[in-house]
Amino acid sequence: MLTLAKYSFGVGDRFAHQARAQLRACMLAAEQGADVIPVWNKSHREHTTIGSEPSSVRTAADAAVRELGWKKPYHVDADHIRLETVDGFIASSDFYTIDVADAIGRPADAGAVKAFASRHSDLVGRLEIPGIERPFETTRAEVERIASKYLLAVQEAGRIYRHIAQAKGEGRFITEVSMDEIETRRRRPSCW
Repeated sequence: MLTLAKYSFGVGDRFAHQARAQLRACMLAAEQGADVIPVWNKSHREHTTIGSEPSSVRTAADAAVRELGWKKPYHVDADHIRLETVDGFIASSDFYTIDVADAIGRPADAGAVKAFASRHSDLVGRLEIPGIERPFETTRAEVERIASKYLLAVQEAGRIYRHIAQAKGEGRFITEVSMDEIETRRRRPSCW
C-alpha cells in the first residue's frame, strides 16, 4: 500500500525548471534532521495556462531524483482534479488531490440524505469534550441539513476515487480531498 510519509511538502514546479532546487532543499532539511518528502504538484488549470502536460511534472521530478541521488520516497500530485480532468494524470501521478468544491452546497438527492442520516444515527445526540464548557448537541434534522450541503461532494469524491482505483489499482496511489479551489463569485457555504 502506498502511504504518505509523516512529513511531506507540496512543491509546485510551474515551469519544470525548479525540481532540482526543490529537491535540494529537502536534502538540506534532512541534513538538519527533518525528513521531508517532496510532493510535486500542478493542476489541470496550471497545465492549461502554461501549455504543459501532466507527464512533464513526473519527468522533471524523476530527473531531479536521479541527478541528486535521492533515495527516499517522492510523489507527483494530480492537483485539484475532477472526473473530467483526471484521466490525463493517471499515467504520471501517484498522488491525487480530488477537488469537490463545485459540489459543495448543491443538494444531494433527498432520499440519499435521509439514508445517510439513518445509517449514521450515532451522529445524533450529546457529545461532551473535556475542556470545552458546553456540550455539543446534534439533532437528526441538523445531520440532514449538513448532509444536504456536503453529501453530493462526498459522493463525487467517491466517484473520482473509484475511477482512479480502477485505472491504477487499489492501494497504488495516495488521495486527499480538497474544497479550496472555488470560483470567487460563489460564496463557500458555511457548515453551521
